[in-house]
Amino acid sequence: MQISTRQSYDVLIVDMEGRLDSKSSGYTYDEMVAIARGDTKRVVVNLEKLDFITSAGLRVLLMASKLLKSGGGDLKLCQPNDLVKDVLATAGFDSLLHVYASENEAVKSF
Repeated sequence: MQISTRQSYDVLIVDMEGRLDSKSSGYTYDEMVAIARGDTKRVVVNLEKLDFITSAGLRVLLMASKLLKSGGGDLKLCQPNDLVKDVLATAGFDSLLHVYASENEAVKSF
C-alpha cells in the first residue's frame, strides 16, 4: 500500500495505491488518523489505483471520516474501480460516505 497526498485548492487529495487489507490497514490507519487530525478539514481519497479493499480497509475509511466530521471536516471518496465500488456498495458504505466518479466532482462538492 502506498499513500501520497497533494493539494487541490483547499482540499487535500489522498491517493491510495495497492491493496487495503488486514496487512496494510495498520499503516493506512495511522496515516489517515494523522491526516484527519491535521489542519486540512476537506479530504478526498482517490481510489483510482486501489486494487482491492477488505473490511479492515473499510473500517479505516470510516474511522477517518468520523474523525474529520468530529473536527468539523468531511471525507469524500472518488474513482473506485468496479471491484472496490462493489465492495463499498455491498457493505453499505456508499450510503455512509460520499463516492464520486471523478476527483474533480469530489473536489467541487465541497
